[in-house]
Amino acid sequence: MEISEIINAIDEQLEVPPANPSGGSLLIMVGLPGTGKSVVASALRDRLPYVLVSTDAIRKKMTGSPSYSDQEKTQIYQVCFAIIERRLRRGQRVLFDAVNSLQSWRDQAAAVAANLGLPAVFCYLQASPEAVKERLVGRNSANRRPGDMSDADWTVYNLLVEMQEPMTNPHLILDSSSTSPEALADCLVAYWLKEEAA
Repeated sequence: MEISEIINAIDEQLEVPPANPSGGSLLIMVGLPGTGKSVVASALRDRLPYVLVSTDAIRKKMTGSPSYSDQEKTQIYQVCFAIIERRLRRGQRVLFDAVNSLQSWRDQAAAVAANLGLPAVFCYLQASPEAVKERLVGRNSANRRPGDMSDADWTVYNLLVEMQEPMTNPHLILDSSSTSPEALADCLVAYWLKEEAA
């Protein structure tokens, strides 16, 4: 299947939130597996309409047996960027849920919005290693959260700790170690709207 066909097929399956009266905007989530990005994104859905573009979900749609190779990751990110651009052009808010461990990926995501003259904001999710380990162990048990698309486990987390590049973009930091997803979503929606209006 051609890459354009993949983009079309995935885009057609995503939700269609109402257009934002002031135009599209992009929220880029950054954080290691198990830090709560997807859980906070889910809580945010009750507070603000947006379309979710998730590397985990797109990986599942693109390949039944992911290799996690650099080539595969690059292709998944390129599909994400193409869908983000489409949705921003339609005036929608977009939440990009990915580890986004490399600065080059974060810059490319932000550039999609910047090239359209639209805002891009960053949120960095963190949690204590103890909290992350408990969540990732639960992911591989009967306690897996409904809708959890990630395959990352404790081993992957520890590999990514070593690979993650420091954030250089202005960003909001949220810690999910002991704060509820709902409280974090309240902070995040306030930040997103403030940055949109700036």
